[in-house]
Amino acid sequence: MMALLLFAVSGCGGGNDEPRFVQKTILSDPDVDGDILDSAGIRTVSLVTRDGLSAIRAGLVPGSSDEYRAFIDFPLTVIPLNAVIQSATLSIVIRSVTVVPPTATIPIRIELVSFDPFLTPPLIGNYFDRAILLPLATTTIVPPISSTDVNREVNIDVTSLMVEAQRRGEPDFQVRLLEDFGVVTPGLVEIDESSDANAPQLTVVYF
Repeated sequence: MMALLLFAVSGCGGGNDEPRFVQKTILSDPDVDGDILDSAGIRTVSLVTRDGLSAIRAGLVPGSSDEYRAFIDFPLTVIPLNAVIQSATLSIVIRSVTVVPPTATIPIRIELVSFDPFLTPPLIGNYFDRAILLPLATTTIVPPISSTDVNREVNIDVTSLMVEAQRRGEPDFQVRLLEDFGVVTPGLVEIDESSDANAPQLTVVYF
């Protein structure tokens, strides 16, 4: 009887039923990352690799009507399709901030998008338009970017966006960064892309 009791206990909660979490850190794809400038309705696309771009930009240029929207691509080949996402963090290094007055902050919206990274070029001017390249999920950088973030790594919770990308079976995690709507003070943020050490990273924890 004692042997049977021990067997029953070992089969009913006696083991470790906690999920085994896995953490993966993914570098962004420099062949896809870039930004799009809208200047009086004229769109100019710049890519990190093709143009030797060392930083991508997001925001409104102070003193003008020019607006940049940045695009970052992370291939998800190392994340299983059946993975359950626990958390996702987007890490970017701020290279420069242009805002007037210098003490002001720049609220940045992050939108999950989906486009073909294998097109040549991978970014086209129409991707600036939210009515053409639809946002699938959104979040914001909290707290907003300020001049104190220059040369620092900023970590952003993008779990809700990663969960949506996983639910849709997206092969890449792709985001568009833009200054949030209704902003009174325009500002421009430059995100470092000069080296792998400072390149945008996506850290995903799943089981």
